[in-house]
Amino acid sequence: MTHRQIKKELDKIYKERRSWNGGKGPFDKLSINRRTLILIKQQILYRLENSKIVGNQKKEFFLL
Repeated sequence: MTHRQIKKELDKIYKERRSWNGGKGPFDKLSINRRTLILIKQQILYRLENSKIVGNQKKEFFLL
């Protein structure tokens, strides 16, 4: 992935997280799992972006 693609995906995640409107209401299992996957994806994209900046290709290939 290029830096532009990573930024684009992170922008989608940020938009999704803004729509969550806090922790109101009881959550069903599906929404909990969906939010968890979005947060995991965000963390992976952060690590991928950092490995690209540092130039660590082994870590970059591991994360892809």
